[in-house]
Amino acid sequence: MVIKVLLVHKYLLPVALLYTGLITWLSLGKIIIPGNIAVQGSDKIGHLLAYFVFTIIWFLFFFYSERQKRRFFESLWISSLAGFLYGILMEFCQAIFTDYRSPDWYDFIANTSGIILSVCVLSVLQKKLVKKRRY
Repeated sequence: MVIKVLLVHKYLLPVALLYTGLITWLSLGKIIIPGNIAVQGSDKIGHLLAYFVFTIIWFLFFFYSERQKRRFFESLWISSLAGFLYGILMEFCQAIFTDYRSPDWYDFIANTSGIILSVCVLSVLQKKLVKKRRY
């Protein structure tokens, strides 16, 4: 059981970095959706979910990583702040580096909503997460 836990912890940083790369690609890439599929507000739901998962993955890295050894709320604060700043960075990068994407304050609000939702979920699960940390 301990070996299984340690192996999972070994992959937290690569998973977090790959997911961050995926969000970067989705935020800055030219994505072509076949057909005229358009659901009102679906991109905002995508932003909310993307940053919800982003914050949770980075929280898991900061909280469970052997190298980090951070407390629950410190890990939560750092991952939330990282998500918030990363969301702002992606919106600015869309304005600066692309001519086919544009920054949108509603995207920023959706990103922040995903972060807040993840903070709420993680706070509710705090006791279970702390208990699992004690190998």
